[in-house]
Amino acid sequence: MKAWWFNPRTGKAENIGKFRNEGQKTFLSPTPGEKLDWILVIDDASKGYPKPGSKEYKN
Repeated sequence: MKAWWFNPRTGKAENIGKFRNEGQKTFLSPTPGEKLDWILVIDDASKGYPKPGSKEYKN
């Protein structure tokens, strides 16, 4: 699995790494707090999806 933090305020995504699809993980947003929402995006790394927020990324 490949994980990203997507910032809906700026449309930018930050790659936070690749992880095995097993067990539990804890993800903490880059800037916690009110009105600082982030979206955690987890993709199947083998699918080669583009970076969230890019024009190639399809929902």
